[in-house]
Amino acid sequence: MASIKKLLAPALLALLGIAQAHSQELDPTALKLMGVYGPHSQFAGPYVGAKFGVDWSERTGNDPRSTHSTWYPGVLGVVNYDVNYDVNQFIVGFEGFGDFHHGSSTYKDGGVDLKLGMPVNGNIMPYARIGFTGTWPSARLHYGAGVEYKFAKNWSVAGEYTGDSTSHDGSHFTNNSLTVGVHYYFF
Repeated sequence: MASIKKLLAPALLALLGIAQAHSQELDPTALKLMGVYGPHSQFAGPYVGAKFGVDWSERTGNDPRSTHSTWYPGVLGVVNYDVNYDVNQFIVGFEGFGDFHHGSSTYKDGGVDLKLGMPVNGNIMPYARIGFTGTWPSARLHYGAGVEYKFAKNWSVAGEYTGDSTSHDGSHFTNNSLTVGVHYYFF
C-alpha cells in the first residue's frame, strides 16, 4: 500500500502541473471531446481532487467490533456535465474515488458514483451522490451529500458526508465518513 501512495502523489502533482499549463489553451474542439459544448457552468468538465476525512465504522454480529473512528486520505477523478445550461441548470457527474481508511471495519474502499448537483449563485453547488463501493467484505451501495465552493477558475473546495453498509457472513458492516477536499478543474 505504501508503494501505491508513493506513486499516486507524484502522478497527481504532475497531472495538476500539466493541466495548469494547458488549461488556458484548450480550444473548442478539446472541450467538445470532453463533452462540454458552448457556454457552460463553472462546474462542468473534468477535474481531479484530494480529500482528507474521518471515518467511523462498526461491525455487529459475528466477530463484532465496536464503533471506532480513523483519519484517512482519499483521491478522486470526476467529469461533470451541464444539463439545461440556460434554464433550470443542474449538473450530472461521474466520479471514481479511492478512500484509504485502513482502520475502518471495511478497510480501504474504491468505487464509482453518480453525482447530481444544482449550482447556486454560480459558484456554490449542493449535491447528492449514489453509487457502489467496496472490495471487502463485498460491493455495496454508497451514498452521500455535500457542498462544493468554486473559489477560483480552476479550484474548488468541498465538504461532504458519505455512508455505506453491507451484511456478509453473519456480520453487518457500517461506514460513515466526513471529508474536506480540494479539486482542480482542467478548464
